[in-house]
Formats: sequence, structure tokens, C-alpha cells
Amino acid sequence: MRSEVIEADTIDAAAEQILNELSKDTTRRSSRSRENVIYFDGWDGLGASAVLRTVAQRLAASASDEQPAPDGVQFHHIIHIDCSKWESRRAVQRAIAEQLKVPARVMEMLDRQDEEDDIHGLAEGSRAEIRQVVTEIYEFIQNHRFVVIFLNGSCEEVDLTEFGLPLYGYTSNKMLWTFRGRFRLNPRMEIDRAVKSTGVTDVFFTASRHEQDPQVHWSYLVHQEAADLIARKITDTAGGIMYSPAQVEDCFLYMLKLCVMTGGHHSIDYDLTTHGCNYWICDGIIQQGDDGDDGAWRAADDLQQEMRLDVECYHQYLSPHMLRRAETMPYWSSPSYGFLLSPANNGDIFQQLNKPVDVLKLSRCSFSFSSPPFLCCHNLRFLWLEHCQDQAIGTDGAADKEQVIQRCFQRLWVLDVRYTRCDWILSARTLDFMAQLKELNVMGAQGWDMGQLQGRLPNIRKLRVTKSTVGCSNCSENNLILGMNKMELLEFSGNRTTMPGVANIPEMSTSNNCLETVIIIDGCVGIQKFSFRGCAKLKHILLSGLFEDLRILDLSGTAIKTLDLNAMIVRNLDELFLDGCEKLCAILWPPEDRRKSHLQKLHIDTTQSAAASLLAPGRDEKSMEGRNTTTRVRRRSSASLSVAHGGRLPSEFYWCIWVRDARLLRSLVPLEKSYFDNNMVVHMEISTYTDNYYHQSSMKQGKDNSTYTDVVDSFKDRMLLQASQGDGDAPTLTGICPCPDMPSLAASNCYMHMQDRGQPRSTESLQEGEETSTITMPDLICRRALILHVHDSLSITSIPGHAPAMSSKWYRLDWCRVERCPKLGCVFTTPQLEGSGDEPIFYYLKTFWASQLPKARYIWNWSRTLAFDIGRRSFEDLKILHLDLCPRIIHVLPLAMPMVEHSLRNLVTLEIVWCGNLEVVFPLYTDAGGSHQHQEQSIITVELRNLERIHLHELPKLQGICGRWMISAPMLETVKIRGCWSLKRLPAVSSGGSKKVECDCEKEWWEKLEWDMGANHHPSLYKPIHSRYYKKTMLSLQDIFISGGCLL
Repeated sequence: MRSEVIEADTIDAAAEQILNELSKDTTRRSSRSRENVIYFDGWDGLGASAVLRTVAQRLAASASDEQPAPDGVQFHHIIHIDCSKWESRRAVQRAIAEQLKVPARVMEMLDRQDEEDDIHGLAEGSRAEIRQVVTEIYEFIQNHRFVVIFLNGSCEEVDLTEFGLPLYGYTSNKMLWTFRGRFRLNPRMEIDRAVKSTGVTDVFFTASRHEQDPQVHWSYLVHQEAADLIARKITDTAGGIMYSPAQVEDCFLYMLKLCVMTGGHHSIDYDLTTHGCNYWICDGIIQQGDDGDDGAWRAADDLQQEMRLDVECYHQYLSPHMLRRAETMPYWSSPSYGFLLSPANNGDIFQQLNKPVDVLKLSRCSFSFSSPPFLCCHNLRFLWLEHCQDQAIGTDGAADKEQVIQRCFQRLWVLDVRYTRCDWILSARTLDFMAQLKELNVMGAQGWDMGQLQGRLPNIRKLRVTKSTVGCSNCSENNLILGMNKMELLEFSGNRTTMPGVANIPEMSTSNNCLETVIIIDGCVGIQKFSFRGCAKLKHILLSGLFEDLRILDLSGTAIKTLDLNAMIVRNLDELFLDGCEKLCAILWPPEDRRKSHLQKLHIDTTQSAAASLLAPGRDEKSMEGRNTTTRVRRRSSASLSVAHGGRLPSEFYWCIWVRDARLLRSLVPLEKSYFDNNMVVHMEISTYTDNYYHQSSMKQGKDNSTYTDVVDSFKDRMLLQASQGDGDAPTLTGICPCPDMPSLAASNCYMHMQDRGQPRSTESLQEGEETSTITMPDLICRRALILHVHDSLSITSIPGHAPAMSSKWYRLDWCRVERCPKLGCVFTTPQLEGSGDEPIFYYLKTFWASQLPKARYIWNWSRTLAFDIGRRSFEDLKILHLDLCPRIIHVLPLAMPMVEHSLRNLVTLEIVWCGNLEVVFPLYTDAGGSHQHQEQSIITVELRNLERIHLHELPKLQGICGRWMISAPMLETVKIRGCWSLKRLPAVSSGGSKKVECDCEKEWWEKLEWDMGANHHPSLYKPIHSRYYKKTMLSLQDIFISGGCLL
């Protein structure tokens, strides 16, 4: 690697020399000696980002013909990547793709993978580049010359060849990069070590002044670095504040001064991570408006995040002119005096100052807490007491000091009390004076009564109570921080809330709508419930350590995206509430040895807004007017489900889960063994939110792509419309039996419900080939579901989706209803059997009901070979099989010979109406090899020994229930058949009874039936009943329903 020093006094001069370096023709050199990758370190770390920005601007101007490009710097693509605020390698890849303007499908790859990583709870910083996108970028950029200008905010050199940008070998592409930017002034030795770690960089440039005075030049560089920061639009969106370069420069110099004083022989801790931005405001570097708005505070927070100041290394590695810039401060003072410690015990020391004191820290000082020496500091904005001791004196004249105390504290903005008795400074009387307090930090307090906070500090933004022993007297524990309606950050780490003589604090609750961040690390002893229900802006929550008493965690109505409980020890956690968490993507659980064996209550709802989820139960209908569609649908759904569940609302289940994205259910997989095995009963719903919400009432008549509405309207006067009972049911054509009620949920089972929620959209606006998401359920749903109801979903194409679960055998499923899902092609995916031979599926299924599935071709479908591996007792409990308005359905359930004896042995009702393409209900495979000769020679009768009722309506292609094989139904009582002109045979029935089987059918069809004329297959065993409608009428209906074999 070649190293070189650039002599330049300005940003433009340095940029010019780097452009000259970029223009050099390196193609004539050997592939190993080319100098295509150049690093620039600036002037002792300053100015590097400004130089790179200037180079990028000049190259962009040349590329746009604003000025002719110098020889050697003609590039097809100028890729300027600012990752100085480092996120991840994925973010670098996205920035490259955006700069190149790659096709939309490539950006969709990034979006899909980010979404998938959200579901898995993968941290942003751990997201790597996507290999497929690397290939796409390489193919997009090849045969085009490019230059990359890269601000690298990580601690490692990044080889952009791994992102699809070829920079080595026989190529003329170039790269200019730096670690610097945002006042990142890490020591040179760290930079050298990082650059040399991978050997990617060919040239290492640093800069030095040429002729300019060192101090003048350094001030110029600081100003340029500040201007470069401003160029990135460092704004506070809430306060609308935009900094000037001069303000940013002053803030940097202020912090630099404290960094220098933090080291050396003073060893003063200013806790710049916590208080850096507070010092700027309290000392007047950033002015707060007169209206008391918090915009300046939020803007200062934002600016501190943008400045990458390495406090620990500054005092060791600063260059001489930087050290001279940091003036030598007196031993004691506050802002104007250097923020040094006050020499202890001189009570008159602050009265002798000739400048007002705005910021003050006292450490290990002894004074009377009831009459502190700083009471004369009437401009005090920032007060920090650390390891201070009380020198008790008499209370004479205390009443006279009331006004003095008020005058001292009434202007206070920041108070930090560490390992100091809080009796006086945090008493109710003193806190009443601190009406303007923005931030309170308490650390190491012993025996502090936190009840003093209740109803006080109305302007507090940040409250930190850490490593303390606290209690609460004369207050309601669930209103401990009542009135702190502007609080944005709450930290309650490492505390003990039990102490003798003071009431314990069993609960910490708030519904603050401004709260954004909660930090509880190092655990917490004594708290049994944390509730942040209704904190709509809460999106960052950091929990770790031992919570030995925690039993309830309520985060309902928050904006949390990933709930990470992995670092917690919560062996007593019983209840977790996540209702109204629309943005929730993943839950990361503690290891099994760090959590309770089972969770008593788990409520998750990502399908509705926080406001809707927090409505108190029992509100009247008028109070619900104006609420969104989702809320109204939920109320109707809950009402009907309460009937289905024996009077219990879904929210009354111990486990109630409503999710918008089924992938969130993957987060429950770690809980299956320990929780489901403890006899939990689960109510679970997938309600995909989509603008494609399928709503029958919004469809227009007469359109080719409308679904059923035109048929219903045309024939409602001549045909029976009957709505069955239950959630989400819609009218179906002709008289049908009602769908049986859902069974009661037994222990260790779950109710599974899926539908779309959103604004109604007619199917006429649904374009051909329009993309829809796919619902994919984890194995545990297939294993545990007792009830499955899927309806009104444009999203779902199959159950459980395109990734069949290993346990898609649905062994426990008892009741299944699927309706109005226009994208559903095959209702159940082919089961993935774990072994071979006799594995039962759908063993307990009793009711299957399918309605209005316009694209479904099969209900179940598998190969002939797989059919012989399916257990012979599969579908043994099936009693009711109903299909209506499935115009493309070809068959329902394939059977293999080993299944004939047991499968369908308990079937009682077979009802199929308006399925124009249906050819056979139960296709029968007589041998695994599919020998046609063997099938021809076999005479097989399929016995449906408990079948009592058959209803077949408008099935013009139906050849037979089991194709050409004979059906025996000894218990058959009624048959109702219309429009099945290809059906030639009725089942054999019992000849021993006196009652004949009633057969309601067309006269023409009855007369053409074929009979064996044997003992059990004879027309005398049936009692035909002919309706008043004739074949001509039926055919006219047939033309409408099955034109083209389908409706859509």
C-alpha cells in the first residue's frame, strides 16, 4: 500500500489533488499493482468527508455536462454512499442499489428480505448483504465504468467487491473512501490497523497544511466539518430546528473541551453520553425558545447522535493544536469556570463568583442539605450531586429560606443525584419548585420514597432511576408517574422496590403518549407488573437481567417492532399482553432455563390500531361510531364467536392471538412444547390487512370478473337464499343444511381463524396477475388446531401456504370452514409425511365446509404414490362434507385402496352445489403403480356405512361419487339431486328396511339412471320425488354458472 501526504490548505485544493489521482490510467499496470482503491484520512481526521463530498460534486457536474470532465475521470456511474452513520452491510447494499437505480424487482428483493429478517427478530446491525442482489448489481454494472465514493462508519474495512462492484483485476473502476466524518477523530493507529486488516486499499492519503497558520487552519477545518454535517440535513423534525455551521462548531468545541478535561490529572466524569446535549442547552450553546417548547431538546439529542465523539481517546491522542485549543481551566468553576469540582466545604464560595452559574457539579462534598451553598445560584440550570454528604445543622430560619430555595430551583432544567441522600433534594416541597425540570437522574439512592414524584414534574422528558432502593407511601402504585405527560424516556434499571417501613412498589404503569424508550437492564427486584399500555409512541424497549418478581408485562398499544426478552431471567412471568401492537414482527423468548415452564396468559393483537385495542369492553354502539372498519368487524366477529365458544369472548381466553402476518406465529414455536402441553386453550386468528379486502356487497353487476353477486340478484326470486349461522357467513344458493356449530375447545388445542381486514375493494379493481401475499403457518398450528375458519382473504393461495409444514397432517383438526377466498387454488397443501406407510392425516376432522372458492381446483390433492403412504384411518371421523360455489373444483379427496375400509366410515352428510367442473368427489387409486389393467379387472364397492344424506346440485360433469366405482350406503335416508346430468348411478342401499330412500330429482334424470337390479341396487328401494322445475330451466341456470367452467 502506497502512503502519501497531500499538502493543501483548503477542501478544494485537496479535492483537486485527489481528482488527479483518480484520473491516472492504471490499466497498463499489472493486476496486482493497480491503485484503484484510495483511502483519504483528512487533516488529523478532520475535513475528509467534506473533501469526498466535493469530489463527488465535481464528478457529478462533469457527468451532467455542466463542465467538461478531465481526462481519466469519465465515469458512467458515480456511486456516492454515505454510511458514516453505520447501520449494517445490508444498508450499504441498499444504498448502492439506490444510487445505481437498479430495476424495481431488485429493490423488492431487499424489501422482502428485510421483512423476513423483521419476522425473525434479526437485529439491524446483523443484516448481511443478499447474494442474489449482489449478482443483480454485478450484472447491472458490468461493462460500465464507475467510481465509488464511500463514507464508512463501521470499524472495519469493507470490500465492495463482495457487493457486486468489481474493483480489482483488469478494471479501470475506482473507489475513494474514508472512515472519517461526523467529527469522528479516532486515533491514527486505529485507522491504520483497520485499513491494513484486509489489504483492499491500494493508496493511503493524509493531508497537512501548506502555508496557513495552524490555529486558523484548524478552525477552518472544524467549520468545514460542521458544514458537511449540516449538508446531511441534521434537523429535528418535531421542533423544526435547523442548525447553522456556527452552532455545530460551537457544540463540537464545547464537547472537545470537556473531553480534554475528562482525562489528564483531573479525572472528572461529565458523563457526556447522558448529558452532552444537556450541557449545550443549559450553558446556552443551543437556545431554548421562550415558549418552553421541547424542540430544542430533541434537536440537541439528535445532534449528539450525529456527532461521533470518542470521549475515551480524545484526551490521549489529540494533536498539539487541538490541545492548545482546549483552554486550561481553573480548578473550580462552572460553565464559565471550566465545570470543575468545587473545593469542598466553603459555604461562601458561590457568592464570590462574578459570573452566573448555569451548570454545577458537586462531588464528594459535605454541606447542609437543607441550606446548600449553591442556593445563591439563581440562574442554575444543571445540578449534579455525587457522593455528597449532609452536614446536619439546626433548622432555625428554614421558613425564611423558602423563597431562596424556590428562586434557586425554579429555573432548573436538569437534576442528577448519585449516591446521595434524596430526602431533601427530592422531597415533595423541593420538587414542587422544579416545575421546569426536563431531566431527572437518580442513581444509588437508598430508602427514597418515589411517591414524592406523583403528580409532579409536568415537563419532565427523561426520568432515570437506577441502582436504587425505593418505595412508595401515600400513593397508588399504578399512578406512580402520574402527570408526567411529556416523558420520552424512562429508565428503571437495577432497582429494588422493597424496603422496610415504606410500602412496596409492586407495579410500574404509565399510558404516556409521548414515551418512546424504556430501559430496564440489570433486572429489577420487587416489581410484579410493568404496564406501558397505551404508550403509542413506545418503540424501543430494552429489557435484561433478573426480574425475579415480575408476573405481568403489558405492552398493549405500543409501536414496538421486535420484543426481545432473550436477555431476561423471568421465571415467574405469567401474563404477557401485546394487544394493538400493529408493528409487532417478532418475539424473542428467554432460554427455557430462564423462563417459566408455561405462560398462563398470552394476548397478541397486530390487526388493529392501538386506540381500537384499548377500548374498554362494554361500551355502547354509539361510542363506536366513526371507528375504523377493522374495529367494527372485530366487534361482530367477537359477538358471533362468543356464541361459538359457549358464551366466552375471544379476549376471555387465556391465550388469544390475532395477527396480521401469519409469519409472526413463528415466534410461538419455542413455546409449543412447554405451553401447549400445560392444557392451554388458544384462540388464534390471522387477519391480513389489505386494501384488496374482498367484500361481496361492493361488487358491481354485469362484469365478467364479478363473483356471484349477479347470479344471486338474477335468481333470488326463484331460488332459496339461506344464510348459515356463524362468523362471516354469507348467503349461498339453493336450500342447504346449516353449517354445524364450532365444537368447544378442549385443553391443548386452538381455534384458528383467517381473513383479510381493510377497506372494502371490489373484485373488479383486482387486476389480472396482481401480486398478493401468501399466508404460511408454522407447524404448531397444523399440529394443534382444533377449529380452522378461513374466509374473505385475497392473500391466501393455499393452507398452510407455499412452504408445507412437516406436520401438515392436521391431526387434531375437528371443524374446518373455508369460504370467499378467490386466490385459493388448493385448499390444503400436500402433506409432508415424516416416514412412509400408514401415517394418518385429518384423523379427528368431523366437519369440512367450503364455499365460494372460484379458483380452487382441489380440496386435497396428492400423487398416487403418496396416497398409499397416507394412513388408512385418515378422515375416519369426517361426518359432514359440504362444498358450494366452487366452479373450478375437479375433485375433493383422493383415496387409496387401504383407506377405503376406514376413511369416511362415519360420513353422514355429503352436500355439493354449484361446482360446475367437478368430475369425481373421491377419486380412488386401486394400486400404487397405477396399472390400468388391474383397475379394469377389479370390482370394488366403496362402503359409506353411515351416510344418511346426499345433496348434489348443478354438477353437470359429475361422473360418480367415486368415479366408476360402486358406492354402498346402507344408512341412506334422503337424496336431493339437480342438474347432475352425467351422473348415471345412485348408491346401493339397504333392502332390509320398510322405509324407502327419498330421492328428490328431475324426472328426466331419474328415468335414465342405470341399475344393477340386485338386492341392494334397485329402483324400488328409492322413492322418487320430482319437482315442478324441468330440465330446460336447469340448463339455463347451468349456462350462467358454468360458462367457461368458472366464474372468474
